Amino acid sequence: MKIGIKYGLWVVVLLLAYYVYDSIESKIAFEDETKRRREITIEKLKNIRTAQLAFKSVKNRYANNFEELLNFVKNDSFPVIKALGTVPDTLSEEQAVKMGIVTRDTSRIGVMDSLFSPQYLKDHIAAFYIDSLPYIPFGNYDKFEFHSGEIEKGKVQVNVFEVFGSFEVIYRGLNTSNEAIDLKDGLRVGSMTDPSTSGNWGE
Repeated sequence: MKIGIKYGLWVVVLLLAYYVYDSIESKIAFEDETKRRREITIEKLKNIRTAQLAFKSVKNRYANNFEELLNFVKNDSFPVIKALGTVPDTLSEEQAVKMGIVTRDTSRIGVMDSLFSPQYLKDHIAAFYIDSLPYIPFGNYDKFEFHSGEIEKGKVQVNVFEVFGSFEVIYRGLNTSNEAIDLKDGLRVGSMTDPSTSGNWGE
């Protein structure tokens, strides 16, 4: 009888040890996966910001939607000025150009090639596809929320934009029921209340 109780207790102990181990392993796996998903989502939000800042540098405003932003990246270009010669201290650049002392040759380079060059993309975690820019990673084709417009700041109208993806979409498929995560919260870049282009991930 005592031997049976001993064996029974050992079974209980082993089962408890397994459940504790399995719980810890599951927690580590969950944290690793949420970290990976956050990093990939942040990377995409940074790409969107890069495109928006380029759009503003050319258009003096932010794109109103993803369609406009993607069209700009894929089809527009930046002016590139090639300078030859040195402007003397006694002349302005305009005068030096008129006198033929210096030359300024303007060409254009595609936005896509300029912004998302192999050099820019070499340290990316995820593969880059321009047409996937609007979609939240792991979201089954759910798009980021996209806003842009103007706000008044210090009696001056300033352009702003904000792009947001909720944790509900970013962590889709993961068991978050026992985790202290507000699924309505999420990752965002920019702000519609402040002229900031920072992300909310602590950069």
